[in-house]
Amino acid sequence: MASQRTRFQWQLDWKSVLAIILILPVLVSLGCWQLRRADEKQVLLANFEERRLLPAVNIADLDAYPNYRPVYAVGEFDPEKYWLLDNRISHGRFGYEIMAVFIQVDGSQLLVDRGWIEGDASRRTVPVATFPKGLVTISGELYRSEDKNFSLGSDVQTGWPRRQQWLDIDTVKQEFQNMLPVSLRLDESSTGAFQTERLVVNVTPAKHTGYAVQWFAMALALGIIFIFLNTNLAELLKRRKDEENKEL
Repeated sequence: MASQRTRFQWQLDWKSVLAIILILPVLVSLGCWQLRRADEKQVLLANFEERRLLPAVNIADLDAYPNYRPVYAVGEFDPEKYWLLDNRISHGRFGYEIMAVFIQVDGSQLLVDRGWIEGDASRRTVPVATFPKGLVTISGELYRSEDKNFSLGSDVQTGWPRRQQWLDIDTVKQEFQNMLPVSLRLDESSTGAFQTERLVVNVTPAKHTGYAVQWFAMALALGIIFIFLNTNLAELLKRRKDEENKEL
C-alpha cells in the first residue's frame, strides 16, 4: 500500500484539461510567429545593408523596383499636389510626413517621401510645404510597404493638400495613371528633403526573439501548472523533502 501511495499518478480535472488544450497551442503558435518575424526582419536588414551600398541609378532605367535600392530621378515637383500624413511624431514633437508628386522628364510620375515637418499641435492649422522650382535631380531609396494600413473613417479627399493617416500606392495609381508602383524616400542631402530620420524596422529581430522566449516561457509555466494540478507530483515532492529532512 505504501508503494502505491508513493507512485506518480494522474488525476485529471476536465476544466484544466480544457484550458491547456485551448491556451497552450495559442502560446506556442505566438512564440513561433515571433520567431518567423525575427527571421523576416533579419532578411529585411540584410537586404537593406546589401542594397544601400549599390551605386545610385536613374529610376527611369529600372525594370524592377526592389526596396532600398539607391536611385535618383530628374524632373520637377508638382507644388499643388501633396499629402500630409497625420500624427507623425519626431523627438516628441507633432508633425506630418510629406508625400509629393514628382513628374519625371519622360512624363511618368513618382510618389516622393520628402520626410517630416513640424505641425501645429493644436491642429488648428496645417503647415505649407515649400517646393524646389524647375528641373531638379532628387536622390534616395526605393520603398513600397507590404503592410495593409488601417485607419478609422474614410480618407477619401479631393482637394489639395490632403491630410490623412495613410497613403496606399495602389490607391494613388488609380488617380494618377502614370504613377510608378513605388515611392522614393529622399536622402537627407537630397534636393527637396525635409527631416529624414527613418527606421528600417520598428521592431528588431532581437526583440522579436525576446517576445518569442516570453511566449514559450508562458507555455512552459502553463504546462508545469497543469502537471501540478492534475497529478500527485506536489505530494511526492513534499514527501521526499520530508524524508530527506528526517535523514538529516
